[in-house]
Amino acid sequence: MSTDVRKPLPDVQDIDHAPFWQGTEKGKLHAKRCADCGRYQWPPRLGCPYCGSGKVDWVGVSRSGKVFSWTVIHRSQTPGFEAETPYAVVLVELNDAEGVRMVGNLVNCPLDLLKAGLPVEAVFTPSPDGTVTLVNWQPAENAAA
Repeated sequence: MSTDVRKPLPDVQDIDHAPFWQGTEKGKLHAKRCADCGRYQWPPRLGCPYCGSGKVDWVGVSRSGKVFSWTVIHRSQTPGFEAETPYAVVLVELNDAEGVRMVGNLVNCPLDLLKAGLPVEAVFTPSPDGTVTLVNWQPAENAAA
């Protein structure tokens, strides 16, 4: 009997998020933007939460941003993550999409370098079963250590 526990993965067929996951397969990030007021929204919704318009479309957004906040997981409460502790989960404010903050794991970075405002870029990582391409974050190449 196997004791391997599979990590939970997002539902790539979910009607509200499918276009986002289709973009990550191609190494691109997308968010919804209102055609009437021009504001971005994340997480995606059917209509604009700012002006009430129903004219919202998926648009490409920057793969770079800055760490807004984070938490370091020392003891995983979710099966499948135990071997990776400690690890950081970051909230990243995108550079070109005001109001969009995306969550992901911080990779390729010692935890002692993590700080608010750290410039980061998206890293696209296929899930172990190949069903989805996940978005993680690493320090931007031009970021000062």
